Amino acid sequence: MALTATRRDDNRLTTFFRDTFEELRKVVWPTLPELYRYTVVVIVTVVIISAFIGLVDLGLGAFTQRYVYNGIQGATH
Repeated sequence: MALTATRRDDNRLTTFFRDTFEELRKVVWPTLPELYRYTVVVIVTVVIISAFIGLVDLGLGAFTQRYVYNGIQGATH
C-alpha cells in the first residue's frame, strides 16, 4: 500500500515539474537592454520614494520636536 502511494506521489511530482518546464518554455524573457532599462527604473523609483519618506520623516520629527515636546532637550525618542 505504501508502495502505490509513493508511486502516485512520484507521478504527481514528475507531472508538476513537466508542466512547470512546459510553462517556462512559453515565457517571453526580456532582452538584455530591456532588463537593464527595467532595473534602472526600479532603482530610480526606490531612490525617489526613499527620499520622499526620509524627508517626510525629518519634517514630522522636527514638527513634533518643536510643537509636541515644546523644545524639551533629550526628548529624541
